[in-house]
Amino acid sequence: MVVSLLLLMLMFWWAGALASRLLTNGYVYSKLEADATNLVSALDFPEVELDKPRLGNARLNPAYSIPNSGKYYYVKLKPDGEILSRSAWDQALSIPDLAPGQTRKEPYVGRANEPLLLWLGGFAKQGHEFTVVIAEDVSPIEERLIIFQWYFAAVSLLLLCALLTVQHLIVRHSVQKLEAIRSDMNRLEHGQALSLSEDVPSEVVPLVREFNRLLLRFDQRLRQSRNSVGNLAHSLKGPLNLLLRNSNSSNNMGDADQLAIQQNAERIRQLIESELKRARLAGRGAAGQLFDLEKELPLLSGLLKQEYSEKAFDVRFNFSNDVALIYDRQDMLELFGNLLDNAVKWADGVVLVSVRNADGILLEVEDDGPGCSPDEFSRLLERGVRLDESVAGHGLGLSIVKDIVDTYDGDLNLSISTRLGGLRVSVFLPDKA
Repeated sequence: MVVSLLLLMLMFWWAGALASRLLTNGYVYSKLEADATNLVSALDFPEVELDKPRLGNARLNPAYSIPNSGKYYYVKLKPDGEILSRSAWDQALSIPDLAPGQTRKEPYVGRANEPLLLWLGGFAKQGHEFTVVIAEDVSPIEERLIIFQWYFAAVSLLLLCALLTVQHLIVRHSVQKLEAIRSDMNRLEHGQALSLSEDVPSEVVPLVREFNRLLLRFDQRLRQSRNSVGNLAHSLKGPLNLLLRNSNSSNNMGDADQLAIQQNAERIRQLIESELKRARLAGRGAAGQLFDLEKELPLLSGLLKQEYSEKAFDVRFNFSNDVALIYDRQDMLELFGNLLDNAVKWADGVVLVSVRNADGILLEVEDDGPGCSPDEFSRLLERGVRLDESVAGHGLGLSIVKDIVDTYDGDLNLSISTRLGGLRVSVFLPDKA
């Protein structure tokens, strides 16, 4: 920033110096042209050729009559002859011949190395052609321009210091607000805060909001993991206690006891298989990856066909062309995985998945299974509730779906499928800002 401002002020100073020099030279050239016009109007050519041309009563600056005054004129006659001002007797000017109507402006170095500005013009009068040169020493003007440039440089330097001071205050104020982010992060580390403050510079607000969104997502993911671990521990506790009691009385163990051990061992195996299946359905991926609908759902369908290889079923998809699920990939995998797993488990042969826009995302999963009555819909969403104990599972699928939908402030509804006759699960996810 300092280098940029320094270069900017140097350009500003250079432009100011150049403008002042151009304006000054333009003013001097206009005066020289006016003197040349007066000189031409006063020049008189006699009718007798032997007589020399002379100047009449020309109202010229008296400085032209003072030797080395710094103001000079020179008239070069064709084919030969010249008229010099008294001040130009000691100056040796190299004058080209100009045709009538031609003019020229150029700098020149005088006999004493003084800077001169020359105005040259070609004229024709009374049948005679000649060239007029008006010159002026601009040394005094150059000295004043140098003084002006120094003053201008001083003003530019003061302006640069003022700009740097203002920029320093702005940056310092912004950094102080960024310091609040560091403080919030320390508080997050020690569990004293849940999110970062958004009272930061506007350029950083999107980053802070995205960071807070990820914090919320990780917190929700942690709660889901804790619930899963708690469910698994709770489900395993009963069968393990029975196994321990039966193992302590193994000497007097009868057929009933052996059957109980087998049933509880099978129960533990089902729980472990269910959790492993859920992990496979959730897939792998970093937090923040988006869900590709057309790519992920066929893969989930293929995985479920491997899991339920003992039954024949068909999963059909119906997607709108403009649907895009800009939600976390792992959440969507777990959401669709549990919905499809539940539908395939109860379906007789067909599962229909529909996804479309409806001021948000509306997804529906239907099956042609036995379904259930409207009175049982609310019970299905309770954690650990199973309406049919003959089917493997432990009633966590729809409750997990409800937890995920709640994290996105969405809605979950159960109804009877009018197309297939089984259960229809409808999930609405609002547009993500």
